[in-house]
Amino acid sequence: MKTPSWRKGLLGKGGFWQNGYWYDLHVERRIPLVMPMLEEILAALPPLGPGVSVCDLGCGTGNAGFAVMSAYPGIRLTLLDRDEDLLVLAQSKLAEISDGALAIRAEIRADGEAIPGGPFDVVVASLALQDIVGADIEGAEAESHYELLFQGIFDALNPGGHLIVADGAGTIGLYRQMKAMERAGFMDVDCAWRQNELFVCGGRTPE
Repeated sequence: MKTPSWRKGLLGKGGFWQNGYWYDLHVERRIPLVMPMLEEILAALPPLGPGVSVCDLGCGTGNAGFAVMSAYPGIRLTLLDRDEDLLVLAQSKLAEISDGALAIRAEIRADGEAIPGGPFDVVVASLALQDIVGADIEGAEAESHYELLFQGIFDALNPGGHLIVADGAGTIGLYRQMKAMERAGFMDVDCAWRQNELFVCGGRTPE
């Protein structure tokens, strides 16, 4: 089988990010703050008791879900992504520490529709929302897309449910993303951590 040129991985922001195995090998070296960001996700979460339903939205290779499951092994975890190969990789990773996780392959869109698989008690989105919204839009259009995406997450959460977002500032910045969360109905919206362009923020639905 033909392999792509190795030089693609040497070019600045280039690389083979769509390959889950390559991603896991390179993400910490290329984005050194990713591992501290995962730790901040755990620090931001409320205590998660047995049976709490958690969704790793846009799970990719499952790093966020793995971190949450490692900290709270009694949870019920759902992995949600559009890429079947990444879901398989994420499931195999989770199988190392648990009986596994439910995997749902779905195209998540910023259209205001509830994300599938709910209702959830917690949704964690790590380096996912920028990808879902898309980098080719900006300004008011991007802000509208974020609000619709947050509405879809809000509608998939139980009363008193939490959304924890770990991402880069993206096209509209952290403040405007948090305001979009509030317009979608979230309360107690706040930023837990920020360093350079990466951040962890969150909010919850009313009881």
